Amino acid sequence: MARVTMAHPDLPDRRIEVDEVSVPHHQAAGWQVVTALPDTTRKAARGRQQKKGE
Repeated sequence: MARVTMAHPDLPDRRIEVDEVSVPHHQAAGWQVVTALPDTTRKAARGRQQKKGE
């Protein structure tokens, strides 16, 4: 099942990840779908990158 990242305007530093089917429920509570993640978040989400030779 696809996951969607959401943010709430009253909680600017908080991000949640929910199942795609739960999006309407969270939107009714004020959460908004995050369309683009900052570079640092994307890098952290990928996990540890391996160096050459590992």
